[in-house]
Amino acid sequence: MKSSLILAGIAGTLVFAAAADAQHRGPGGRGGHGPAQALMMLQAADANGDNSITRAEVDALQAEMFDWMDRNGDGVLSSADRSPMHQRLAALREAQGEERGRRHGRRGGWSDRLQDRDENGDGQISRDEFLGGENRMFDRLDANGDNVITPDELDAAVESGRERRENRIFWWRD
Repeated sequence: MKSSLILAGIAGTLVFAAAADAQHRGPGGRGGHGPAQALMMLQAADANGDNSITRAEVDALQAEMFDWMDRNGDGVLSSADRSPMHQRLAALREAQGEERGRRHGRRGGWSDRLQDRDENGDGQISRDEFLGGENRMFDRLDANGDNVITPDELDAAVESGRERRENRIFWWRD
């Protein structure tokens, strides 16, 4: 019960931080996944519900994610695995010209976000490339490097984030 309350408290703090960040960026602000979404992803990875997340649990979730994303089951992620909507949008972008899309800061969808995992540059992401990518979020949260993110490490990360936000928000108090 206590661990659930800790996670709920962390989630509330991270949701507040994500909302503040979204407000700071303004309407239509671009950015990556917020802290609240990152916490939810970690909670989803905690397969045994012990409130500690192991690298093996994260790897297993990523393997499931790859299988889900590989819509045609050919063992690689490519443009053929895009949803019909993303395929049509890509065709429209191509027809309208990539220059217009770049001018407005638009990117091509999930395949662009995965492009850094395409180690051999073949335009496809193999299962090994997808699963072998570094997990910066996990590495940052696993403060002692034991391949387990504990509630104490999550607490420390939330506190560190709170201090950074306060320093940024209350800059005049120095």
